[in-house]
Amino acid sequence: MNYNPASRLLSFAFALLLPLVAPASAQVFHGVQLVTPSLAADTSAVAPGKPFTVGVPLKMAPGWHTYWQWGGDSGAPTKIEWELPEGFKAGAIQWPLPMPRADEGDQLTYVYEGETMLLVEITPPANLPGNEAVLRAKLRWLVCKESCIPGDAEVSLTLPTTGAPEPANAELFAKWRERLAKNAGGPFTLKWTVGAKSVEVQVAGVPADFKVEFYPLPPSPEVQPGHPKVSAPAADGTRTITVPFDGDPAGAKWSGVLVTQKADAPREGWLVSSDARATAAAMQPAAALPAPPSLLHILWLAFLGGLILNLMPCVLPVIALKIFGFIQQAGEAPERVFRLGLAFVAGVFTFFLALAALVVGFEAAGHGLNWGFQFQNPYLLAGLIALVFVFALSMFGVFEITIGSGAATSMDKLAHREGYAGAFTHGLFTTLLGTSCTAPLLGPVLGFAFAQPAQVVFLVFAVLAAGMSLPYFLLTWQPAWMRFLPKPGAWMERMKQFMGFILLAVVIWLLGVLGQSRGIEALVAVSSFLLVVAVAAWIYGFARNAIASVLVLGLIAGAWLFFLNGKLEASAQSGSATAESGGIPWQPFTPAALTAAIGRGDAVFIDFTADWCLNCKYNERYVLETEPVRAAFRDKKIVTLKADWTNGDPEITAILKKFGRIGVPAYVFYPPGRSNEPVVLPEILTQGALLQTLSANVH
Repeated sequence: MNYNPASRLLSFAFALLLPLVAPASAQVFHGVQLVTPSLAADTSAVAPGKPFTVGVPLKMAPGWHTYWQWGGDSGAPTKIEWELPEGFKAGAIQWPLPMPRADEGDQLTYVYEGETMLLVEITPPANLPGNEAVLRAKLRWLVCKESCIPGDAEVSLTLPTTGAPEPANAELFAKWRERLAKNAGGPFTLKWTVGAKSVEVQVAGVPADFKVEFYPLPPSPEVQPGHPKVSAPAADGTRTITVPFDGDPAGAKWSGVLVTQKADAPREGWLVSSDARATAAAMQPAAALPAPPSLLHILWLAFLGGLILNLMPCVLPVIALKIFGFIQQAGEAPERVFRLGLAFVAGVFTFFLALAALVVGFEAAGHGLNWGFQFQNPYLLAGLIALVFVFALSMFGVFEITIGSGAATSMDKLAHREGYAGAFTHGLFTTLLGTSCTAPLLGPVLGFAFAQPAQVVFLVFAVLAAGMSLPYFLLTWQPAWMRFLPKPGAWMERMKQFMGFILLAVVIWLLGVLGQSRGIEALVAVSSFLLVVAVAAWIYGFARNAIASVLVLGLIAGAWLFFLNGKLEASAQSGSATAESGGIPWQPFTPAALTAAIGRGDAVFIDFTADWCLNCKYNERYVLETEPVRAAFRDKKIVTLKADWTNGDPEITAILKKFGRIGVPAYVFYPPGRSNEPVVLPEILTQGALLQTLSANVH
């Protein structure tokens, strides 16, 4: 076989880029059409110069929703780009009344669930070309459940331009016209008062037994309305609606939809404005939210994040072992070194693609899966501890892993060659430990990927694997570069044993994570299990026969059943958030605590953390718990909440997803009085960046 590194590099690149040829459909999620759009007209034909109405029905999958012309605290309205015959003109979108939706974390949005229909008036020219008119529209929307997915579609409608027009789809249009807000009238009078930080609307004339709501619209891109508050009826029946806002409303005219409802009767809405001349056409959203990141941008971040993942503290101990393996391979045939490198890379890819399959499978079954899930399940964590422990024992020479290896079987031979299966397993193991960290750039990547269709999930994880495995691929692709590594020698046996101690340190760290989250009994149970595993490894090291193999398997299975089965689930103890003497006064995070603090107008800082997250611990020790940061939190009276995600709290998971995150660390800062403008900080904090954020938002 000819060894041609260049051609193999091209083949490797082609294999990575191949999934890009399969386009992703953003509105389909695991085979379910989340939004089904169409077009309908209220006329059977087009008459010259006579306006008619086209409806854009949108049917949402159960549990999913799209957004009104202003989404509220999050979300983006549906957009329509018309492609009409020459001379045709489209009017503004007429929006049916939305439903206000209150979510955890004091999030208020205005949404459509189940179905809606947006209405648009089309005016044809006086002279109609041809015998028919083809109306085309490009639609873009954002559909959300626990996560949000952008969607788009092209729809069309053909209407004849000959013959007498007749009413069409009368029942459909009557239904949705009844749900439009009226331009004028209403059984009330309004008095507007615009202050420096809030606008008040006094509503008189509405009976006391009617429910009153107000859905505000931003008067300008610089002004962000808050959550409306409606007072109880006064003695004369007058109610006061208060809408806080951020920004400078100078010269702007306030508008919105006032909704009234009696008991179970249908809701009625009116377009209202502080400017009596306001019309429906003027009440379009002031500014749309930024478009979601493109897939190519996410893929680039995934590649860089995977590359940086090699430098995370949770991965470094295993990386050191791999470098040690490269040193052992120095001087071997280039073809073999390259194949071993490919086996390691295959292990990395296999783990990431298996994780993608788990994500897709769990989502299809209606369950979420989080980054770092193996550290949240006590049994998976116990298995991981045992795996690291076994690797440490092999470094001490207690036994040797020879799965599929055609190399020498003695651990004492420094010329030992790592087998292909061993390199593959090493790649799996490296990535397994790596998922305890969220490297820089990976937060938004994972938040995006976990909410995408299956093909996008697999593509993102494949690119992430490519980034993480690239250094090893390059180093084995060009074995000559290994000359920069130390030469093999007697020192390698001592180094190998030293690496065993590093792995034991990892075991102690993971045992500490388990003990903090599950209690002292769980810690004793897993330690007892590890003792039996050590005995089994010792037996396997000197007795290589069928009887010894059966005995080893029996010992491990029996120890698991006796010490661990059913004994790790109780007494989850994470969630403590008390401060050490002189430290930050952390409070345990709950949605209620966040809502209460925001309601008081306090500034709030949330630390999303976990006991098993080394990046979290680094940030806490060297950034958060430093005197300048403590002083800033104290002097600016910032409420500090600690969201402990060690055991995968579902409320914390839901909040993380709202910020586009699926793992920790994550840091969110709510400026005082601006609950709709939370600041999401990077995963790797710096003292300067954090202090600058606090100074810019709290005066």
